Amino acid sequence: MENSSQAAAVIQAIAECRDLLPQEKIRHLLASGNELFKTSSALVSRVQGSKYVVEYCVSQEAEVDPGTEFSLGDTYCVHTLRSEAPLAFHQAGSSEIAGHPCYDMFRLETYIGAPVKIGGAAWGTVNFTAIEAREPFEEADLEMMAALCDAVASELVASGQAASVHAGDKVT
Repeated sequence: MENSSQAAAVIQAIAECRDLLPQEKIRHLLASGNELFKTSSALVSRVQGSKYVVEYCVSQEAEVDPGTEFSLGDTYCVHTLRSEAPLAFHQAGSSEIAGHPCYDMFRLETYIGAPVKIGGAAWGTVNFTAIEAREPFEEADLEMMAALCDAVASELVASGQAASVHAGDKVT
């Protein structure tokens, strides 16, 4: 996608499409995000305590099956949830997260993600990654990440997957 107004239009068109089920919209949003951010993998995760559970994956490299679990501390998303805002690294190996377990395990250089909030509470994350580094992210990328994450959150609610966040599901 060439610019942020075009990306915003694509996100809005997917969100407003009445011919797609919420789950299909999420997959289309993830594929569009991969194109927008020049990444190869996109995930929607549900975070339950210290557990990171994959709900959706769209990947050109390695599909991760829904239900696959990781320790939250082993994912870059732990930083995203702490920041409570979109977070991006264009070259993780040369950043403050170079020694992070996720970098050690997967060598993901590019990461952009945002927390999914349902009813104001953290539910999980949406993130896009690639093993190749890319040019630095700009403020417009973070704004598009927030908009894309909001669209995914709306579809999670519409599908019934994220009706509410229960006290027992608090993110740690």
